[in-house]
Amino acid sequence: MAEGASPDLPPVTLGIAGLGYAGAMMIRAAARHPGIRLLAGADPRPEPRAAFARDFAAATHADIATLCADPAIEAIYIATPHQFHAEHVLRAAAAGKHVIVEKPLALTLADCDRIIAAVERAGVTLITGHTHAFDPTIRAMRRLIAGGTLGRLGMIATWNYTDFLYRPRRPEELDTALGGGILFNQVPHQLDIIRLLGGGRLKSLRAQVAVPDPARPTEGSCTAFLEFEDGAAASLVYSGYDHFDSDELHFGVSEAGAPKPAARHGAARRALAAPVTPESERRAQRAYGAATLAAEQPFLPHFGVTLVTCAGGDLRASAEGLLVYDDAGVHAVAVERGPSWAGHGDVLDALIAALHQGRPSLHDARWGKATVEAALAVLRSARERREIALAHQVAVPQGQ
Repeated sequence: MAEGASPDLPPVTLGIAGLGYAGAMMIRAAARHPGIRLLAGADPRPEPRAAFARDFAAATHADIATLCADPAIEAIYIATPHQFHAEHVLRAAAAGKHVIVEKPLALTLADCDRIIAAVERAGVTLITGHTHAFDPTIRAMRRLIAGGTLGRLGMIATWNYTDFLYRPRRPEELDTALGGGILFNQVPHQLDIIRLLGGGRLKSLRAQVAVPDPARPTEGSCTAFLEFEDGAAASLVYSGYDHFDSDELHFGVSEAGAPKPAARHGAARRALAAPVTPESERRAQRAYGAATLAAEQPFLPHFGVTLVTCAGGDLRASAEGLLVYDDAGVHAVAVERGPSWAGHGDVLDALIAALHQGRPSLHDARWGKATVEAALAVLRSARERREIALAHQVAVPQGQ
């Protein structure tokens, strides 16, 4: 039984708002989770609605309003385009629904504040995710750091090189003002990882970004230096330009935890340049029923390479757990996963634990706001070419 789930309690009924690629990944996890019952899906496009209804014999809706009005749904997973997150969270909270919202929580700090007020007023649980801070290996790293067995945390380095910017994209996904580019899509994974491992309370950051391809006019690479209030430091590197692939450095395993074919450098660029046909356009939508997802997850998920340096040793994730480098050499630490798709299933575990056990989630609306603050600070630092102080960071509670 999954963490937080109880054989004496019925599964949490879940509706999915947004049947695109992110929605498809959560559907895959929810369908396998013993504590979740998929009840309905909403999307303005008829094709993913039809695929969802076929696969789950579930109700479908053309908009989130009718999904929120369904009294049988306890919680809604919001994976709609980023510019709609705030509006859709507010609508779900007003309907008394618990919420999992994909990162980012919102695109402005003012909208984050509106969300915080709305969920507190409604008395509902909100979890910001999925980010890779939910990955079992990252949470295992956090436990080792917090336990003090490797001594004081010194620094965190995380880097990821992908094909992100050259995957099929809707126009708003290439518009920073609408939440496009890496700063709202990819960098929040790294910010969440860094904040969780370092205890949450970032003090400041200095960053630079690049937009070298006018055909993809949004930020596609980022370098940042981050400082915690206790003096620990972190560095963050991300590139989505489909040349080098940092999964080479992670045992040939993909982000989702599946074996990854070698020698695919530039494949996304080449596919993007190919003539568009109705079939390729359908696949390019990456929506539920059209997206190609791994059938199994033989290895643990990851997000590039994250290396942690403590006074007594270094940590990094392996394909099946952790590697600890200390005075005795290198040794492996096994990491357990839950019964559902690791990472996404852990988000669902957090929801169930909150609803069935009253266990607050670390990744609440205030945590989501802190991540948005850091992402906005990356952009501001790059534009103003200076260090940016952070004022809305939250600490990781004891025991997490």
